Amino acid sequence: MVVRGRWIRVWLLVMAMLLSSALAGSYWQIVHMPGSSYRGTPPPLDAQGKALRVRLRTHVRTLAEGIGERHAWRPEALRAAADYIEQAFRDAGLAPRRLPVPRGDQVFHNLEVRLPGSGATDEMLVVGAHYDTVRGTSGADDNASGVAMLLELARGLQGVELEREIRLVAFINEEAPHFGSDAMGSLTYAREARARGDAIVGMISLEMLGHYSDAPGSQAYPPLLGLVYPERGNFVACVGNLRSRRLVRRVTGAFRRHAELPSEGLAAPELLRDIVRSDHWAFWEMGYPAMMLTDTADFRNPHYHGPGDTWDKLDYASMARLTPALAETLAQLARG
Repeated sequence: MVVRGRWIRVWLLVMAMLLSSALAGSYWQIVHMPGSSYRGTPPPLDAQGKALRVRLRTHVRTLAEGIGERHAWRPEALRAAADYIEQAFRDAGLAPRRLPVPRGDQVFHNLEVRLPGSGATDEMLVVGAHYDTVRGTSGADDNASGVAMLLELARGLQGVELEREIRLVAFINEEAPHFGSDAMGSLTYAREARARGDAIVGMISLEMLGHYSDAPGSQAYPPLLGLVYPERGNFVACVGNLRSRRLVRRVTGAFRRHAELPSEGLAAPELLRDIVRSDHWAFWEMGYPAMMLTDTADFRNPHYHGPGDTWDKLDYASMARLTPALAETLAQLARG
């Protein structure tokens, strides 16, 4: 009995060591990110930041209040949103292209602009945001906030020297019932890119980026993640799958060098796929590394997919701090 008990203790010790090692390995693969999240009170916005805040608010208010619900049951609203996005790209000095996405007897459009690289490589980055909503909401955070940031990235990246091309795309039909269907704009785009053999080295989906709170307990999580992430919903999250963890780490690390906004990163195991779905999912399906930049949606915003998701509830100062930091991040990634 003594010998048996000794071996049981040894076995338990070995198992504990193996479990600890596995957990440590998982932590480094899934949670740990380079750099340090911003801490403290950010400085007041300067004149450029204030002007950016006004433009972001104008984009969101136009889409969410001026146009309103944007979905296939209000096709005129989708066309109005596409017209607005197209004109905003033109105002930024770019030449947008309309890419058709059929849905039955209707045709909707993705809108794409390309910021050319130097020609030293055929690799490219894709940054996208969907401009449709679910029925019953004006979709200010989901996802006029992401579209507004996409439009201001187009302005902010003008004249920046790039080695890799950057493609900025406003996607149609991300929301149900189109998600995963042939009418999903990002899935159509990713399939066509794969068929052409486009060398997409990373895709970033801008998905709900306007809701932030310093209140204790303002951030919720799927099971267990709350053990390692903060309780205050004042950060932007960089989320991808394990196959995209190199992209998640690069984006998080680069962002943290420029940001005046807290940030967290997660390379999620496949079992979390269903809770981190947006347009980046379409690129995963086509074998491309992809991730989402988000305020974490319904884990933070109580107005998610409801009538309360209105333009006046968003934090445009935080969005104005996020946008130039993301522009710097993209420029860094596009330089190699």
